[in-house]
Amino acid sequence: MSDEQFTAVYGGSYDPPTLGHLMVVSHLLLNAPNVQRIYIPPCFQQRGKNLSSFEHRLIMCERNFGILPRVKILRIEEELGGESLTIRMLRELRKNEPNTKFRFVMGADLIDTAPSWEGWDEIQMIAPPLIIGRAGISPRRPEDPTPVAPLVSSTIVREALASGDYQEAGRYLTNGVCKYIQDNRLYLKT
Repeated sequence: MSDEQFTAVYGGSYDPPTLGHLMVVSHLLLNAPNVQRIYIPPCFQQRGKNLSSFEHRLIMCERNFGILPRVKILRIEEELGGESLTIRMLRELRKNEPNTKFRFVMGADLIDTAPSWEGWDEIQMIAPPLIIGRAGISPRRPEDPTPVAPLVSSTIVREALASGDYQEAGRYLTNGVCKYIQDNRLYLKT
């Protein structure tokens, strides 16, 4: 990583945002001195997934990341509408902030599939990926990232929440997010 300041863009469905997401952002804020700020843009719609409402996910992101300095939760995916695509969001950010240097934060688990993403070559030009290591994924090369993200599966968390097991789900969520989910009866199977 060069010494040039940049804005990290860490997108995802955040359905729900977990302690793993929070740890990645905290790691960047504490250990990457050239991270000027971090944008959290929850996706609006994701192909093949039935997500919780955008408003719920946005509020959960505010509760998950809002305590951190230099972090901004964005509504950009909602403003764009339709299916969320990384390239569309990054193009819009570049249009809105032409003088900002962006880096796209992505987990090491996505390295193999990323080249098949729509606009992957352009993504690399607009916001060169900042690869975050993930527990359970061995580095392939000496320059590969050290794992900083724990193995936390949103699917496992949603399964615990579906059965109303807030104690189990709470192992992977901040108290604020877990309480919001419980108070709004999100993810419960009816």
